[in-house]
Amino acid sequence: MWAFAIKQKMTAAILLCTVLCLVMLTNIRERRNAARISTAVTSIYEDRLVVGLYILKLSKHIEAILGVLEKGGTNTTPLISNQLADIHELNTLYGKTLLTETEKNSFEQFKKLCQTISINNRPEEYDTVKIAALQAEDVLQTLSSIQIEEGKNQLDNVLSMTNLSSIISYIEMAILIIIAVIIQVLVLSSKTLLSARKPPNENLN
Repeated sequence: MWAFAIKQKMTAAILLCTVLCLVMLTNIRERRNAARISTAVTSIYEDRLVVGLYILKLSKHIEAILGVLEKGGTNTTPLISNQLADIHELNTLYGKTLLTETEKNSFEQFKKLCQTISINNRPEEYDTVKIAALQAEDVLQTLSSIQIEEGKNQLDNVLSMTNLSSIISYIEMAILIIIAVIIQVLVLSSKTLLSARKPPNENLN
């Protein structure tokens, strides 16, 4: 039989070494994959969900500025300044997050509009302030859309890594099963060969 032609011990040793190497490679791959997934999930939280909250707060401050302009009154300028101070703090936090190139350009545009509001924050320039505030609202809408798109892309990336890991795990499992079957065949064939070599028990009566 073909199994007898194989050098059982050497083949079994090679197969066992293959199993050990496969297990080690699987372990290394799983650790790297887990680190990549952890990084992606962290980015979804810190750079998308948290930023989404920043954008929501910024929108409320811009709405407050427009509300103050609509009401008018002697306290308009200081009230706008208070809103701008809060916006500045949020912009600082926003700027520390990971920004895509498109997001960075829109964010810079928003900061320039906030600067325009600050520079023109006086009664005779309230029309300019209102225009800048309305434009800032539009930019925030764009930034919000970017968060949704980037968040979806990162989630798709996580799902892709998870699916790929599952497929590779199935392949590795199949390889291990095949190797285990081959080793079992070698062991059984070795036992058969040993049994065949034993001298017959002759009964001389």
